[in-house]
Amino acid sequence: PTMPPTEPPTDPPTNPSPSDLPSEMPSSPIERCNVNVGVTCTPSGESGDCGSIIVSRTRCEQRPLAMVFKYNGGTCDQSDNIQPQTLFSCFDFFGGPPTTPGETSFILVTDIKGGSIVYHQGPVAVGDRYLVADQSFLVDANMNITIYRNGITIGENLLQTLVYHSSCSQNLFLKDRFGASQLVVFVNEKQGQVTCFFNATYTISLENSFNNLGSSSANLTSLLGNIEVGNLNIP
Repeated sequence: PTMPPTEPPTDPPTNPSPSDLPSEMPSSPIERCNVNVGVTCTPSGESGDCGSIIVSRTRCEQRPLAMVFKYNGGTCDQSDNIQPQTLFSCFDFFGGPPTTPGETSFILVTDIKGGSIVYHQGPVAVGDRYLVADQSFLVDANMNITIYRNGITIGENLLQTLVYHSSCSQNLFLKDRFGASQLVVFVNEKQGQVTCFFNATYTISLENSFNNLGSSSANLTSLLGNIEVGNLNIP
């Protein structure tokens, strides 16, 4: 007898079985945690908030013992002072000092009588401050501020050089800008320490709100502490 033809094997099903389907997301809500951060600033020994403090452009009335400059970076064009051209001059090289916060330059501050008195030398980052002083001696009548790309003080690394009148016998005010540097503190015997800065207390608080299904919200408030900021210590 003739055998019936054998049927070809069938391919396995391509559709996944019910057990292979992805499981559904749980129907219960996902717990969330919301944190609110509060910051308040209070001037030390004064009422009101830090936004109420106004720092005026105080005139320097006596030759300083020390000065502090903020390194803003940038070219001579941003200079903002009323010293005459016979006392203040500024020159940029290779595009002038950088303006990117944190970028470092080498700043050298000397007298203009041959540079024998060095008031400051070292790297300074844009946004930082640097002290100009000669121990306990009064500063010279005129100063030279020269800014280099790095500590190799050669012409190829020169970015800016300027001369300004520093004895306060002529116009010198707090917040004056001389090229890339801005006067933010001066100290003399007559006026004491005159500064753009003030002491303040920052209070930081955290509020953590959380909820669970079927329960009411709860709040946890924690005082992390106070942070003192303010004036520099001038030797």
